[in-house]
Amino acid sequence: MHEANLRCSSCGRNWPPDLARWRCDCGGTLEIAGAPSFDPTRVDEGDYTLWRYRAALPLPDGATPVTLGEGWTPLVAAEWKGRPVYLKAEHLNPTGSFKDRGAAVLVTALKAAGVQDVVEDSSGNAGAALAAYAARAGLHAAIYVPAHASPVKQAQIAAFGAEVVSMAGPRTEAARAVLEAVEGGAVYASHVYSPLYPHGMKTIAFEMWEQLEGRAPTSVVAPLGHGGLLLGLYRGFGELLAAGLIERLPRLWGVQAQPCAPLARAWERGADEAQPVEEGETVAEGVRIAAPPWGRTVLAAVRESDGAILALGDDETLAAQRRLAHRGVYAEPTSALAVAALDHLRGRLGDAPVVVLTGSGFKSPLPLGDESAWQRRVAAFMRRHRLLHDPATHALDLISEVGEVAKQVLLATDYGRRPPQFRPELADELGDALYSLLALAEAGGVDGDDALRAALEKYQRRIEEREGAGSA
Repeated sequence: MHEANLRCSSCGRNWPPDLARWRCDCGGTLEIAGAPSFDPTRVDEGDYTLWRYRAALPLPDGATPVTLGEGWTPLVAAEWKGRPVYLKAEHLNPTGSFKDRGAAVLVTALKAAGVQDVVEDSSGNAGAALAAYAARAGLHAAIYVPAHASPVKQAQIAAFGAEVVSMAGPRTEAARAVLEAVEGGAVYASHVYSPLYPHGMKTIAFEMWEQLEGRAPTSVVAPLGHGGLLLGLYRGFGELLAAGLIERLPRLWGVQAQPCAPLARAWERGADEAQPVEEGETVAEGVRIAAPPWGRTVLAAVRESDGAILALGDDETLAAQRRLAHRGVYAEPTSALAVAALDHLRGRLGDAPVVVLTGSGFKSPLPLGDESAWQRRVAAFMRRHRLLHDPATHALDLISEVGEVAKQVLLATDYGRRPPQFRPELADELGDALYSLLALAEAGGVDGDDALRAALEKYQRRIEEREGAGSA
């Protein structure tokens, strides 16, 4: 692999290049020692994908890129509450997230090495990226996902032909299960542990430098979970600095979600290591990482750049997501988390900082109006009681509970004599609810057409009786 070795970031031990090795025997994470660095004279000016930087990637010389056109995403000039900002539109990559960069580089190496079967654990974006690039390369992929992950992301993974293995419980259960598969001989194509992944991510820094006409931004703000994105930026800007192309590193600002923020807690304490935390629920599922294995390296990189790590609540994240959408940018909550941090960093970011939008809003639909609060309550209740993991029985329990709610609505409105105040979009929502109920009825062996016909006939008789009583 470009005459480079693997080096443990904890004990310093060197290992020969081996795609099946994903960590040191001591448990430490691995980096590529002797990897090529950025050389402006070797940029392929005619290639408008990340492969314009092929010469800076630690891949076998004869490896054919596995590509879907990833990279060279727009750097969009915008404003946030009256201040200029750039949005690095990583959500416009082929599968809708920045993870395509790491997946493209990793799968290229796997394909060149003759690997046929890979496994990965992911809350969604990394799994979707690996599934897509594995499909492109003709590899079989099995993706282990937490059951609470976005259904949209799980459907996307399955659409690419990958095997989706849903795991009940916290995010760590998916990680535990995939390690069992690795012990059984599977190749772990991990976005967390693969030392190739940050080299895919470093191309974001190269693009920013080119798009800003040969200069680096003063600050870069990014969501922070495992830390692969931030470390990729640190590596990329470090190569630009070593080449004498920029004068200093941009200040790196990592943003975590308050319910699960081990790196922010470590930063607040001034610690060199991050201690595991409880995996709290958050709308920013992409950064819901309780024990990031690159914690020490991430903290050191942020300190060297004179940046910081902070944690924000879900309310701020959702508000930022709505504000972005109202300006034509549809990003998922994990991306909006970084944008929300701009309000806390005013005066510290310099002129026109860059915020990395990591994932598309189509992966996690934007809640409408005030219903997001109760939707989250219901989702949290179902996860807490594991109702999502046995639909054959729990769906029936939920129907009975919905019936109780309907009964209370009827009583509160005196069976329709006091009509409630409906929102204009309620008709569509009622239609969706009815469709879901009919689909469930069909799954239970009920003739949906007959049931719906009988219900509508009963409703019509009720209307006729009411009109008849009014004319008497």
